Amino acid sequence: MQDGRQTDIDKFRDFWADFQKRLQNVTLLATVLLATNIGFLAIQSVDQQGLSYLPQKCSYMSIMVTLGSIVGGFALRMPRVLKNSTVFHFDTIALILGFPSALFLYGIFFFFFALIFHIGDSGAGIWLYWAFASSAIFWTVYAGLYLIITEPLEKRLYSSSHGDEEAPRSQRTLWGLASVLSRNG
Repeated sequence: MQDGRQTDIDKFRDFWADFQKRLQNVTLLATVLLATNIGFLAIQSVDQQGLSYLPQKCSYMSIMVTLGSIVGGFALRMPRVLKNSTVFHFDTIALILGFPSALFLYGIFFFFFALIFHIGDSGAGIWLYWAFASSAIFWTVYAGLYLIITEPLEKRLYSSSHGDEEAPRSQRTLWGLASVLSRNG
C-alpha cells in the first residue's frame, strides 16, 4: 500500500464483527422509529391540518432521515476493499461508516421536535409541555455528563500500547478503526 500501512486481518475481523452488531442495532432502532413516525402521522389531529402543520413536516423529515439510516445500514452490510490508503480516504470511510448512526439521531431529533410542537399546539396543557421539555433537558444533561466522565475507547487502546500518551488526531477514527491499521517501519 502507498503509506506503508497494512491491515491486520484479525483486528479487522474483530472490528467488522463489532461494527456489524452496532449497525444491526441502529437499523433495528431506525425501523422502530419509522413505525413510530407512521403512527404519529396517523393521529387525526396531526393529519387534519394538512402539510402546513409544523409537527407533520418534522415527522416527514424524521421519516426521510430514518429511511436514509436504514438504507445506509443495508448498504454497509458487506465489506468492500478500499482502493487507496491516503488520509483523505480513511477519513471519508470513517464518515461513511458513521452515516447510519448520525441519520438515526437526526430522525430522533425531528420526531422529538414534532412531538413538542404538537403537544404545545394541541392545547394538551402547559404542564404536559413542560414535563416533556424538562425530561428532554434531563436526558441531554445525562448524556453530556456521560461523555464528560468517560473517554473514547480508541484513546484507551492507544494509551495502553504506547504508555500514557493520548492518540494523535490522525490515528483517532470511528469505533477503533485506527487499531486495525498499523504502520510499518
